[in-house]
Amino acid sequence: MDIRDLYDELVRWTPFLAGGFVWNIIISIIAMVLGTVIGAGLAFMREARGALLAKPSLAVTGFVRNVPTVAFLFYIAFLLPSELNVFGLAVSIPAWVKASLALSIAVIGQVSDELSVVIRDWRAGQRGNALLFLPSWMTHLLVIVIMSSTASLIGVSEIVSRCNTVIAATGKSEMLVWIYLYAMLWFFLFCYPLTVAMKRLQTYLRYRNWSAAGATEGVRTNHR
Repeated sequence: MDIRDLYDELVRWTPFLAGGFVWNIIISIIAMVLGTVIGAGLAFMREARGALLAKPSLAVTGFVRNVPTVAFLFYIAFLLPSELNVFGLAVSIPAWVKASLALSIAVIGQVSDELSVVIRDWRAGQRGNALLFLPSWMTHLLVIVIMSSTASLIGVSEIVSRCNTVIAATGKSEMLVWIYLYAMLWFFLFCYPLTVAMKRLQTYLRYRNWSAAGATEGVRTNHR
């Protein structure tokens, strides 16, 4: 296959692959929202006074932090039926919902651990340190976007799964390397700008914390 033929094939299949990448983003956003909400709940339980809430939340956090996400993915895929009967109505549970639930579990442990530190810093008046949670959360988002490709293992028609469809449809085995490189480019173009933004935000927050700490120390010195 020459360069011209390769280019024509990639252009031809780009809308199809783009549709698959949209599912990667949808799955990632749902996983982040669910994981953040549940993880935040566990973090507040951990920082609650009394062991009645703290111990169970620590146990749940430790469990989700130490089980591979792929194991959760297959477990949820087989545990949840494809259809539920709710008050006489048949409610389908598509594979992308199952993938979102599995990936959210990876977020729960991270958010629970990091947000518990944020809560302690906030209560101690260290608001600047607490804001460092934002770039950390963005880092988790990038990881989940990349991990969303594992959804292909349970039949979600995301971009990696659609790469296999393209290879089968064209019947050209030499497309294999190029089509996967093309899929990698989609992930790179989405993640790299967010990575740059995350690092700049992190640098800004740390500089602001350093400046605020220096100003506070200067006020204390003047009062002495």
